[in-house]
Amino acid sequence: MRTARELDAEEWILSSPEGQRLLAEAATVSAPGPAEIARWRRDWAREEVEAALRLSQARRRGAAKFSRADRMWLDPIGLEQATPEPVARYKARRFAGENVVDLCSGIGGDALALGVEALVTCVDADDGMCRRLRWNAGVYEVSDRVNESQAQAREFPIVPASLVHADPDRRANGPRRAQSLSDYEPDLGFLLSLASTTRGGAIKLGPASDFASHFGEKPVEIELISLGGECKEATVWYGSLASCRRRATALPSGATWSDRHHLAGAPVPCSEVQRWVFDPDPALLRSGLLESFAAAHELTRVAPGVGYLTGPSRLDSPFVSAFEVRETLPLDLRRLKRVLAERKLGPLEIKVRGLSLRPESLRVQLSPPGPNPATLLLVGGGGPARVILAERPGRSSLASGRRVTE
Repeated sequence: MRTARELDAEEWILSSPEGQRLLAEAATVSAPGPAEIARWRRDWAREEVEAALRLSQARRRGAAKFSRADRMWLDPIGLEQATPEPVARYKARRFAGENVVDLCSGIGGDALALGVEALVTCVDADDGMCRRLRWNAGVYEVSDRVNESQAQAREFPIVPASLVHADPDRRANGPRRAQSLSDYEPDLGFLLSLASTTRGGAIKLGPASDFASHFGEKPVEIELISLGGECKEATVWYGSLASCRRRATALPSGATWSDRHHLAGAPVPCSEVQRWVFDPDPALLRSGLLESFAAAHELTRVAPGVGYLTGPSRLDSPFVSAFEVRETLPLDLRRLKRVLAERKLGPLEIKVRGLSLRPESLRVQLSPPGPNPATLLLVGGGGPARVILAERPGRSSLASGRRVTE
């Protein structure tokens, strides 16, 4: 949490011509050394230089989440907990045309997207976050649709007609990110109460949190959202905004799979590895919908409890990465290294499921010679561990080096 003096210095940097000049200079140096800092200190005060460095560094990191990060007022904690812009915009569409209360709004990751679709009242207990949100709303041109209020989330009076978005603090008890909902602030009791005290809304949770044990039996929709193949969050939709029980969504495609698409029956059986193997999107895995997806597409598992699926034909879906199988080998590193050398395979894409092996460590041990790219899918589960030697469609053939086009 920044002091009032530090916040004032950052606001001066952002809003004054002299501050903007210093910020522009700081932005040109990714890792300023003593010489640059000494030069800036000749023209600006120490706290002004420090503020410019904080802002330029945060903006550099923020570019991974926000399209207008180069104009935003960001800080490390707020940025780390902020929802990436594509995810926030996807969620905001469910709130279109409504009045929304955004609890624990932080720097505005969700509020800025909500402001495009709805009228938003943002609530945060930290004055610094409220000031940053106000600035960022101007950057995204939603100032007339976003109002901030400095208050504790549990004490803020919510108008019954409003919908709610809540993003509880996952670092309330220290620098480490909370893995359990019991470490969130506001706490689990307050989050659970929202479903009975407001008519509808969304609660943002970490994708690794124990959401299933606390929300799984309640009449809510639990949606797992991935972006670029990385699971970003679990969203608990309740009341008027819930539309099913479980959902997986893959961005940026916007593809979605829910328990309304196909009801899973018996567990998906295992089979021998077929011509194609599919690595599921983490949102599909974490949502518990892998079984229904596999059954609907007539796929089987390659081993008990292992997420890889297999089938005779290629499946093009945002929910799976497809690999054409060339050979299946026992997991013997010395033999594998010999095969890689004989076929001049590399660089390697290495994926592991059901085994406690790290891809980067394996890559060092195998020292692939190249120049023919390949994929190694390491499979544990029941029975002996295996290596599936495969390739992504379009890469050069493992057998001859020719281009494969499909």
